[in-house]
Amino acid sequence: MLMESKKVLLFGGSYNPIHQGHLNAAINACNYLKCDEVWLIPRKYNYDGSLLLDSKHRIAMMKMALTGLDNFKICDIELKDKNKSFIYTYNTAKYLKRKYKDQYQFYFLIGADQLNNIENWYAIEQLTKMFQFVCFKRPGYPIMNDLADKYHITIIDGRQIEASSTMVRSGDFDKINDNIQKYIMEHGLYLKERIMPRLPERLFIHSLTSARLAKKIAISLHVNANRAYVASLLHDISKSLTADEIKKIIEIHYPCKLHLPDFAWHQYASAYLAKVEFGIHDKKILKAIESHCYATMKMSLLDKIVYCSDKLEESRSFADEVIEIRKEALTNIHLAFIHTMEEQLRILKNKKLPVDTHLEKLINYYKRKE
Repeated sequence: MLMESKKVLLFGGSYNPIHQGHLNAAINACNYLKCDEVWLIPRKYNYDGSLLLDSKHRIAMMKMALTGLDNFKICDIELKDKNKSFIYTYNTAKYLKRKYKDQYQFYFLIGADQLNNIENWYAIEQLTKMFQFVCFKRPGYPIMNDLADKYHITIIDGRQIEASSTMVRSGDFDKINDNIQKYIMEHGLYLKERIMPRLPERLFIHSLTSARLAKKIAISLHVNANRAYVASLLHDISKSLTADEIKKIIEIHYPCKLHLPDFAWHQYASAYLAKVEFGIHDKKILKAIESHCYATMKMSLLDKIVYCSDKLEESRSFADEVIEIRKEALTNIHLAFIHTMEEQLRILKNKKLPVDTHLEKLINYYKRKE
């Protein structure tokens, strides 16, 4: 007597990161089809061929999400792809059919958004003949029944959860479990995406450009590039707050800094937000944020990199005037730090603004050190 082949539901995606919407769709489809197993297939590449977030992080979060779902497995064949052979689902399907022959009866799950784009898939006619495609409804995406009929795709209805990886990456953690949220915070994942909705476009561009310059300088000087990047990316995050909100943070958490000029308060408020809302606990990163605009006499190498990157990045209105200092920072950050402060002083004088005596003292102090 022949053994009946196992029913396996395949569900591909970036899982960047995995969320309740993914699981809800897979569980509903699995129950509807009475599948024995569900194989989640995380992609290695975006559709344009660029790399996704490091697979070690995505896999770690997937394992957390699959706790208790014993018939769910992670199929990592696409992650092992070194030659971009599996960018197309068709090639993945051919591989699975060849490897497992008649051992499994495969179904392939897609969302309504993918159904509506199905005719742009590579070799879609052959692919839908190899596997039975099923589509789970998704909020906000009407089902195109003509496409479903054309490719014999089964539509599955059920309780829908409005969730997307894009929402999670931008900081909406409602549709992921607490362990995944903690993991994202502890590893500083999706910082750029989480910062973007918090800041006005001009300020986001400034933060991103500062971070890229800081990383470039750090690599050139053999300093921890990730610390430089993260500190610069978050250095102005408190500017999303009102002046009163920033002052409140200083009064409660940094009362000893109230005597400083109020323009300096945002650096401490940014460090506070970096720690509390973005999960940054690295003391060196926090210190660099705390001294990025109102420097001290205890500036570390990292502090100087972040300070200079803030002032020298290329979206600044005076960027062309500091080209040589920007180049200098790549080889001698100590001199570049002094020259950056001198440039700040020159700008104040040219604009006939009050001279910052603290800045003058720092310039003289670091000149003597050099």
